Amino acid sequence: MRFKRQEPFRYQFGQPLPCTFRITRIGEREVETDKGAAEIHDISLRGIRMETALNLPIDSAKGELEVELQFTIVDQPINVRGIVIWKKTYVNEFQYGLSLEISKQEEIQLIGEIKRHAAMYAWKKGSK
Repeated sequence: MRFKRQEPFRYQFGQPLPCTFRITRIGEREVETDKGAAEIHDISLRGIRMETALNLPIDSAKGELEVELQFTIVDQPINVRGIVIWKKTYVNEFQYGLSLEISKQEEIQLIGEIKRHAAMYAWKKGSK
């Protein structure tokens, strides 16, 4: 499946944002894995690009891989679910593209936190 970035915005963090994640579903089978550490490089209302040292079992024969992410952009904890739609392998890291499955309420929370982060980042940058 191809990932298309035809969205109103995609926010790229200056420094990757730490997060934790766990696999919640492989194909039709519900699972509950231990949490893994990752970093979010960019985010939109429809997707996230994250990087981790963990090699997730992306295998079309087993079906979709759903993950739940937990992160804090400014000060409100955010939990979202997404489907892994692509994977890029690097020397010691793996990057994944996630298609988010979020409610309208989660969208509003996410937009608010991204705006607050962007304002804080602009203020810090301007005060140097």
